[in-house]
Amino acid sequence: MLGGRKPADLVQVLDLTDADVAVDLLQHISEDKQQETLAAMVDSAEVSELLQYQDDTAGGLMTSDYPVVLETTTMPNALDQLRLLGPDAKDINSVLLVDTEHRLVGSLSVTRLALARAHMVVGDIMDRKINSVVAVTDQEECAGVMQRYNLSLLPVVDWEGRLAGVVLAEDLMDVVAEEATEDMFRIASVGGERIAGPLTNSLRRRLPRVYINLATAFLAAVMVSPFEDTITKVMALEVFLPVVASQGGIGGTQAVTLVVRSMALGEVPRRSGLRLLSCELALGLIHGVALGIVVGFVAYLWKGNFTLGLVLGFAMLGNMLVAGMFGARVPLLPRHLKMDPAVSSAAFVTTFTDVIGFVLFLGLAAVLIDHLV
Repeated sequence: MLGGRKPADLVQVLDLTDADVAVDLLQHISEDKQQETLAAMVDSAEVSELLQYQDDTAGGLMTSDYPVVLETTTMPNALDQLRLLGPDAKDINSVLLVDTEHRLVGSLSVTRLALARAHMVVGDIMDRKINSVVAVTDQEECAGVMQRYNLSLLPVVDWEGRLAGVVLAEDLMDVVAEEATEDMFRIASVGGERIAGPLTNSLRRRLPRVYINLATAFLAAVMVSPFEDTITKVMALEVFLPVVASQGGIGGTQAVTLVVRSMALGEVPRRSGLRLLSCELALGLIHGVALGIVVGFVAYLWKGNFTLGLVLGFAMLGNMLVAGMFGARVPLLPRHLKMDPAVSSAAFVTTFTDVIGFVLFLGLAAVLIDHLV
């Protein structure tokens, strides 16, 4: 829609908008038209500065329209600067403090500012512990910092520590939702699709993963084939194969989804793999015991064979442990290889749990075959 507008028409709108909004609009038109529009704007310096950053970085998300005062400013003068903002001041809960070279030195809540004595300067009572990011920081990392420290705004500085702008929490809400949607689509291998999009686009994106899943299904079949004689002797085993596979697949997918999301939010440091693994193994053990008791009891009541219930219960326990282990470790491997962990982790974990679940169940049954027939 913007591409068909003349620069003169765009200027009339952009001159009335905030700089960060103007940047968002300009990014939807060609570079030539951007330059022509900027040249015609009344005040394009701030917009031009923001345009140099990628839209998925802190610089692309930040705004410079936020109260900043010198650390040597007196309390009355600082309050006067806030009053000049008029109605916009009602949404501000803190001000940022800089030194004479515009380096970020701290922050001060509006409440403390209003209650301070008039003879004091803001630097006397400012909070020097302040989290900030550089302009090239990825938007996912920004969201992780704001969530970790429960921030309503995140200052953005250059490499010398000079304040460039702030990222507001409200601007990151859409980013978090967008990133979560992208991760969900990548896990399901439908990224970039639209329900009303062309059929060829959907086929091109889905068919490769379908073939991969088909190959892994044949792998599971190959692993089961050595136990054909065991299944022939005890047909009840075939009935419970889907139970073992499905529960392991669900447990693994849950672990993968949690780990991928936590990695996207920066909650999984590179050296926390062992702690993450122990946590998922503990959950797998608890789930395995709980599910193993239930399915073993159901198998015993249904088929009247205590050994069958025992085999199914232990197979379920082992498969849930495997699901937790692979669910915690597989997403970390693509990260070490500089790949996206959301793309293929779920498919590999499901394959591993299916194959190992089948082998555990049928292997135990083969060992105890004399007690099952």
